[in-house]
Amino acid sequence: LDEAVAILRRAATEAEGPYRRLLEEYATGVATGLSAIAGVLDPELVVLSGGVFLAGGEPLRALVEAELAELSASQPPLVLGDIREHPVLRGALECALATTRDEVFDTSR
Repeated sequence: LDEAVAILRRAATEAEGPYRRLLEEYATGVATGLSAIAGVLDPELVVLSGGVFLAGGEPLRALVEAELAELSASQPPLVLGDIREHPVLRGALECALATTRDEVFDTSR
């Protein structure tokens, strides 16, 4: 895994070469998936997280954003996530807790 992270970091800093092409291909794939999701859900913000985005950082985010601009009319802001461990699970938990708080402490009833 450390070798893969090193390759991605190198790709993110190179202007061309095989590792850079790998990063561009990955960005195209992510943008293709995001274009379908953004077209249906029209999110206000997309948080990119996980090991690949941690390794690719801002250069990878910018590549995905550029690809998404070519593929989709809906272009939500893309940001890198700061949460490193189980970001989807943590987000779902935060959402569930907020909903529960709203239900328990609802004073309009």
